[in-house]
Amino acid sequence: MLLNPYYRVLPLDLTWAPDDVIKEVLEEIEKEEKKRKKVNRRRPTRKDLMRAILEALKEEVGPQDFVDLVYDILEERGFNVKFTNVKRIWGTYEMMVKKGFIEDVLGVCERC
Repeated sequence: MLLNPYYRVLPLDLTWAPDDVIKEVLEEIEKEEKKRKKVNRRRPTRKDLMRAILEALKEEVGPQDFVDLVYDILEERGFNVKFTNVKRIWGTYEMMVKKGFIEDVLGVCERC
């Protein structure tokens, strides 16, 4: 049996396979893993945004720091917040207050 570092990575007994084929397969596996990592950084859905808002309200911050805290929570969870704007966060907060999911803890909804 040849002492090849690629044989330790693959769980199967592939001593019969040529080294260049094993290397090619491992490179393809690595490419697929990189693609998957890119997919995981997706835009947050409304439910994800609602969960982040609920978690941010537990921190008891003011309205000035609220949006930054929501951004930080979403980034910690692996979301891409590039296209999540302030208006969307406040709109979701206002919708949650109107529907009775939360109370207006921050005191920013006048017409709710």
